Amino acid sequence: MKKILLISILSSLFCFAVQAQNDVQFTNYNFSKLIYNPAYAGSSGMPSMAAIYRNQWVALDGAPKTLHANFHMPFFENKCGFGIAITSDQIGMVRSNLLDASYAYRFKTGGNGVMSLGVTGRLEHGKVDWSEASPLDLGDEFVPNVNAGNFQPNFGFGAYYERSNLYAGFSIPQLINSSLYQQEDINNQGIDYRTSYLMFGYLMNLNKDIKFQPGVLLSMNKQVPFEADITANFIFLNTFWIGGNYRVGDSFDAMVQYQMTKEMRAGLSFDFTMSELNKFTTGSIEVMVSYNINKSLATRKAENINNLRYF
Repeated sequence: MKKILLISILSSLFCFAVQAQNDVQFTNYNFSKLIYNPAYAGSSGMPSMAAIYRNQWVALDGAPKTLHANFHMPFFENKCGFGIAITSDQIGMVRSNLLDASYAYRFKTGGNGVMSLGVTGRLEHGKVDWSEASPLDLGDEFVPNVNAGNFQPNFGFGAYYERSNLYAGFSIPQLINSSLYQQEDINNQGIDYRTSYLMFGYLMNLNKDIKFQPGVLLSMNKQVPFEADITANFIFLNTFWIGGNYRVGDSFDAMVQYQMTKEMRAGLSFDFTMSELNKFTTGSIEVMVSYNINKSLATRKAENINNLRYF
């Protein structure tokens, strides 16, 4: 009975992967905002890079594994931003690769705020590795003998507002409603692949040594249930971060980060699965590292930029 249930779960995972192939998921979403919102490019005020590896549902065969890396920087007197991001996602037999190049135009608003409007161009590559299939009948005519791949271009846009103590953003990173898997005859007509993201975060000083940072990421797609990540971090002495994230209906996540130097930060999170999948997996693990290049930018006329970032 357990084997039958596990097969059913994996089949559901495969179908969901096809439907939501471009919707990657990160617990440390505060440090992977570029893939969700192109208007985030250049927001750090200096060249910045980050990498995240996520192993979802550890010990469950065919479960998602995602690697994401990005680099972004401001230019033209901090009025513009450029970013590039690479994402590799694997769910069972399904492989998805994304290459994003983003541009943001930034302008000041009242209250020391900055508004950014961004666009992104995306190259998507999808592939189903049928060599990993295990058909019940040898020679099953519905299982292809080749590992075909498919490339698709896409585009997206976003808006991002920030001040020293808060941020808010809205984006649709995929505007063209296309399937990467048309050559595999597994795409479904009528499915909307476009997901909208709404994000918000705030920073408050509890005292001179402790800060509190709540945040939320909402994912909206009419084809799948509403998704929300609700996060709260405590920051001690601007060095040690500890907090949690609640993914509605899915998991409770523990998070720790350490500011190794003024430029480098490393983090680890573990998701405790609350759904029926907890019978087959111990949870999900995610590792993050970020680096801000400590240099004086011409836009600030040799004035060092504060490279300790909270968002």
